[in-house]
Amino acid sequence: MNKNTKLFPYRGWLIALACFLASSIALGGVQYSFGNFIGPLESEFGWSRTQIGDSLSLLAVGTVIAPFVGRLIDRHGSRFIMAGCLLVFGISYLVRPFMTELWHWYAVSILQAFTVAGAAMIPQGKLVGLWFPNNTGKVLSITAMGNNFGGIAIQPMLGVAVAFYSWKTGFLLWGSIAIALSIYTVFVVRNPQSMIIDNDKSTKSDNGAVDHKNYTVYEALRMRQFYAVTLSILCGTFMYNSLLPSIAPHLINNGVSQTTAVSAVSVFAAFGMLGKFVFGIASDKYGARLMLFVDFIGLAIFTFLLIYIVAGFPMWVTIAGTGFFLGAFGALHLLLVIDTFGIKHFGSIMGVVMIANFVPLLVGPRIASLSFDATQSYESAFIITSVIFMIGAISLIFAKPENANHLIDGKL
Repeated sequence: MNKNTKLFPYRGWLIALACFLASSIALGGVQYSFGNFIGPLESEFGWSRTQIGDSLSLLAVGTVIAPFVGRLIDRHGSRFIMAGCLLVFGISYLVRPFMTELWHWYAVSILQAFTVAGAAMIPQGKLVGLWFPNNTGKVLSITAMGNNFGGIAIQPMLGVAVAFYSWKTGFLLWGSIAIALSIYTVFVVRNPQSMIIDNDKSTKSDNGAVDHKNYTVYEALRMRQFYAVTLSILCGTFMYNSLLPSIAPHLINNGVSQTTAVSAVSVFAAFGMLGKFVFGIASDKYGARLMLFVDFIGLAIFTFLLIYIVAGFPMWVTIAGTGFFLGAFGALHLLLVIDTFGIKHFGSIMGVVMIANFVPLLVGPRIASLSFDATQSYESAFIITSVIFMIGAISLIFAKPENANHLIDGKL
């Protein structure tokens, strides 16, 4: 036990809380709350929904620095990378009330894009994998619930700020919360140096089975399994960028009231938390690959059912089911990388995997906005997203564990 652990015996859980909150602000806040600002920005500046939605596509720009961020985290720890990214994220929202042109909107969105990998995605998997090596699935599922907490707490809070004050107030509140979390991160986050696994050897899981050794980026890139895992994560990422921001507008477009739509998004987020917890625990027992396969099938089915959603009991069942399966992906894709390649080089490998997310981050929001602008409906976007989920499930079939020790050139 190191000095930090002696002084703060529960530091691991304080760090987990930082990851939880970072996920709620930098990931869930964006995904669930974006819809609150579409109407006000449209009214204020006359921008189309496609133009506003293009700011989500610009998040793809941030993927180009993800490998660099991941390598820094592997080498120097998550503390200052995570805090610095949260600080810049907050600033990107504090300056939005001063926007006057469309290019201002895009500029601050690009600034925000460079922070996402280092604020939440990579540190979350790295820190939980190090501090909780024996129950990574369960704890990571809890920290990943922060994404859904963003829909339950952050989204309504920002929605109230926008409804009763203005979109400017909403952005100022959002940025202030992010900066406060940055300060908390500086004081709490540490790497447990004395608890790092001897990564040159295989490790044992809770059930005694020998896990794969920790692969370097070079080794991972030579494995067929790396590309199957990357494709599956790419497919799953589409849901956050084409499906999630469209839920509330789709409900309203189908005759659901604004108040009911906001409540539905909260229910969606709440069941997402349940999905993370259930699938996270199950992944500790059955493995992340199998659980993600099941998750993709569920997502494909419920996303298709969203097309026919109208007010009434079936609407709540569909919303709950979609949220349950969608939420699970937030934890499972990180667990899949950890299970497959180990924790020592997780940051670097996850950073490379995130480069592939350039495609869904760029294309996903446009699928939704173009679908609406062309047909005044999000149905086409949901059909396309459902098919993409099936492709993600199929890709996992080719990510069999026994292939992990075989490189593309046939050499060990």
